[in-house]
Amino acid sequence: MSTDSPEHQTTRSILRYEKGVWSSRNDPVTSERPLHIRINGNPFITLLCTPVQRKELVAGFLLSEGFIDGTGQIGSIELDAQADTVSVTLSGVELDLEERVRNVTLTSGCGRGTILCDVMDALEGPKARGKVQLTPEQILARMRDLQRHSTSYLKTGGTHSAAVTDGESLIAFAEDLGRHNAVDKVLGACCLDGIETKDKAVFSSGRISSEIIMKVARSGIPVLVTRAAPTDQVIQIAETLLITLVGFARGNRMNVYSCPERITGSDGSNG
Repeated sequence: MSTDSPEHQTTRSILRYEKGVWSSRNDPVTSERPLHIRINGNPFITLLCTPVQRKELVAGFLLSEGFIDGTGQIGSIELDAQADTVSVTLSGVELDLEERVRNVTLTSGCGRGTILCDVMDALEGPKARGKVQLTPEQILARMRDLQRHSTSYLKTGGTHSAAVTDGESLIAFAEDLGRHNAVDKVLGACCLDGIETKDKAVFSSGRISSEIIMKVARSGIPVLVTRAAPTDQVIQIAETLLITLVGFARGNRMNVYSCPERITGSDGSNG
């Protein structure tokens, strides 16, 4: 599982005002860089991101946007850190890059995220069939783990975090300035490492809007948990695609919005 890196942040000299007193200090701030993606030698799209786990971000983006369905279609993936470019070769995939970019949708994601399809296309997607079963105690414990691992956020306050978990531990973890990027990074990490996700859950620190659940749906993951809130459209998508959606998972409480059968005791019993 990835850990914090100096590339998550930089340091800037600031003036701090606190309790009537001014002071000078060095303060950590979140790093932001453009990431240029090239597919089969052709320029594709540029994302704004925190400059760590960039190959994972690209693999997750291609997976969650429906360009690929697994690592078998990735011939190579190379990062040129100096040029802020990831070059990918894909095999067995027919792409009309211009057409996909023409259909770009600006999302409500922080960092002004994009998705390359109509938002409601998700309602026509495959339904989640994963058999994962989680207890409320596991969900709340893994959310605490997510918070503990969010070292860049604790230092800068400028990132979101996401994780993939089997309920017992965090299998993949990432931080990024964008909620959607953090999710792409953990999905990409699982993709590149050959980790099956159809019996796993995705945890997110941020609010869940349509682009996030669409990414989760395309990965076949049956459970999505956030510390924050979902939108009404997200709940509709979750109900339609049979995804268990949990919000406000913090402290000792949570809200289950759809498909509660994957949460032990949600039928009103105590276990």
